[in-house]
Amino acid sequence: MEDWFNKQWYPERKQLSPVALLSPLSAVYRAVTSRRRRAFRETPPEPLPVPVIIVGNITVGGAGKTPLVAELARWLGERGYNPGIVSRGYGGRAKAYPYQVTAQSHPLESGDEPLMLHLITGMPVMVSPDRSEAAQALVDYHQCDVILSDDGLQHYGLWRSLEICVIDGQRGLGNRHLLPRGPLREPPERLDSVDLVVVNGEPDSRISDQCGEQIDFTMKLQPSNWHQFNLDQTSTLKLASGPEVGPCHAVAAIGNPQRFFRELRQMGYQVMEQAFADHHQFSQQELQFDGETPVIMTMKDAVKCRDFWQSHWWALEVRALLPDLFYQQIHQHLQDFSPDE
Repeated sequence: MEDWFNKQWYPERKQLSPVALLSPLSAVYRAVTSRRRRAFRETPPEPLPVPVIIVGNITVGGAGKTPLVAELARWLGERGYNPGIVSRGYGGRAKAYPYQVTAQSHPLESGDEPLMLHLITGMPVMVSPDRSEAAQALVDYHQCDVILSDDGLQHYGLWRSLEICVIDGQRGLGNRHLLPRGPLREPPERLDSVDLVVVNGEPDSRISDQCGEQIDFTMKLQPSNWHQFNLDQTSTLKLASGPEVGPCHAVAAIGNPQRFFRELRQMGYQVMEQAFADHHQFSQQELQFDGETPVIMTMKDAVKCRDFWQSHWWALEVRALLPDLFYQQIHQHLQDFSPDE
């Protein structure tokens, strides 16, 4: 079903689509989102005493938000800040919230992306369906002086001082319709109200036509490290120490698996694609292909396989590359921030 909707939402050319029949539902969805947005403007939530940077998108599925959050967290830490990360924890169900993610957390409790963020950054990560509750916990218990929200552009219960919207440079806004006729969680004009629009990958001509004037920065995801797991330990290896270039089974349960497959092909691998639904919870049997050919997966998927990890499996970490001007604007925002405003 997910694959079918993606083909309708992101058509290669203009065409009549059966999702047009869902227009009445999209109209209802638009009314609901407009009402929530209006309520946020009229009665905003209580401000936090620290900057809150939202990294989100207006489409369903992956656009590159989480790697950008990880890179911002590293950048802040290197400059003496004490950042904390909040997340909804999609796919996880903890016994109580807010839930603090640790290296021993299980993704069924924390969710896959929060666990990945904690493992690759070492920063405190707090999960809760109420992101404002998670943000306050980071301030109270970890004395965090900057809060980063992985997703949450539409979570209007969380006050924010800066909004960053990430757009997939290949898929863009799709057919530009709201759910369920299209992939949009908010109308395209929402881009006019965010502070920064970042495109993940060089935008193709269709994306430039859709939102060219609204694009502030282009981001590139670059392979950085290989990871392997052994019980609670994570082994981090340089790119040159990874699996030998050749045939591989590429596993991806992310919003846009083709982006991952393309990256591996650019690295020289002969990819046998194994795509799953976003946030899929793997079993060991699903990853038993031939027992010898390297299995390469995303870090987001790998954290769900630590309990049954095998030596010929590899996790590829990617890092977000952004221009200096992007970080200058973040720095200026932090310098200008006043909790009294």
